[in-house]
Amino acid sequence: MKARLLIADDDESIREALVERFGARGYAVRAVGDGGAALEALRGGVDAALLDLRMPVMDGQTVLERAHEEGVGAAIVVVTAHGDVDAAVAAMRAGAYDFVTKPFDARRLEATVARAAERSRLARRAASADAGERHEARWADPAMARVMETATRAAATNSTVLLLGESGVGKEVVARAIHAASERANEPFVAVNCAALTESLLESELFGHEKGAFTGADARRIGRLEAAHGGTLFLDEIGDTSPALQSKLLRVLQERRFERVGGSQPIEVDLRLVAATNRDLRAAVKAGDFREDLYYRLAVVDIEILPLRERPADTALLAEAFTASLAREMKRATPRLSDAALAALRAHPWPGNVRELKNAIERALVLCDGDEVVLEDLPPEVQRGGDGPAGDGYHDRVDRYRAQVLKEALDATGGHRTRAAESLGLQRTYFARLIKKYGVGGASSE
Repeated sequence: MKARLLIADDDESIREALVERFGARGYAVRAVGDGGAALEALRGGVDAALLDLRMPVMDGQTVLERAHEEGVGAAIVVVTAHGDVDAAVAAMRAGAYDFVTKPFDARRLEATVARAAERSRLARRAASADAGERHEARWADPAMARVMETATRAAATNSTVLLLGESGVGKEVVARAIHAASERANEPFVAVNCAALTESLLESELFGHEKGAFTGADARRIGRLEAAHGGTLFLDEIGDTSPALQSKLLRVLQERRFERVGGSQPIEVDLRLVAATNRDLRAAVKAGDFREDLYYRLAVVDIEILPLRERPADTALLAEAFTASLAREMKRATPRLSDAALAALRAHPWPGNVRELKNAIERALVLCDGDEVVLEDLPPEVQRGGDGPAGDGYHDRVDRYRAQVLKEALDATGGHRTRAAESLGLQRTYFARLIKKYGVGGASSE
């Protein structure tokens, strides 16, 4: 398994030289030229990073401090000017693993990066063991317990897994649990939201690109497929991918190889694929919107995750877990949930599922000024519990809530569907299907 290395330096010649050097030594290398891009790359997951302290957009010291605050797991080696002892000391205090100086001593540089990558791998191995225990203990509802039992069995194989369920039900949590319980637990877990990117951007994100492949491709970029080598690739909302991209993904699953955009050199890849969607893929296959051969490749093991409203035993458990974890993030004591608050939480239909529940708890903690979360701290729609017109079941309330969210997004953008879809993190084509399904919209701009 290749160690993932980030090179962050605003000097293009240095970037190219380091990419060539470490690429030849078996690293999966990604290079960026400014601090903002460096922080985003660190968030995406790497084992080690060479971070120049003097960069545009955001200096290296700030990148280092932000990465440390956010709990980024990479071991970061900072690059300082020769003799700049103060900068090196400040960087070490901010959480840097080590430092090197320019001009580089080649042997020391390679040894330092190797130690940094190994440290990151060891830390991830320890975290994976803890993660498996956390995921196993998180669910109380019998339906979710069965899901996790199936996931654990799937984890013991190398089979592709397809996770089905509404948005926000916890599909990525299950995907991470599968990874943590598998033999690949010590290797990367790489997640990609297919609905959040345009077709061309998603292709570059997955496959990477060669320098000069298109306008703006000023350096070779390692894609998520290559970054996930040896580990698990999680493709969320795979049902929203285009037919062309579906064809390329099918080839990867069949041949276990691919080429970067603009490249011709085949790259071998060994990974476990876990895909997820909120669409009915069987219906999409019949409608001609999704490739049948890819569907059967994905659905070797298919696991349906029920919405939160259909597994009420999880609501209180998750609410208490979110209260504790968010309180830690806010650096405050963990308040208890009052009986009235818990009753309202259990009664609410949660159309946004686990994601909505977490947001509701975060709001409550912001408003709570004591040692107890009371009913009034919860969002208004949650305070009302499940109350609605007589005979108004939760499916009706869920549909009405979704229609309201879509309408508000359209109203906020003056009826511009593309911008409305982007504001909700959806592809425009999927957004168009939703507004048609729920009868929202009308005359609009593109």
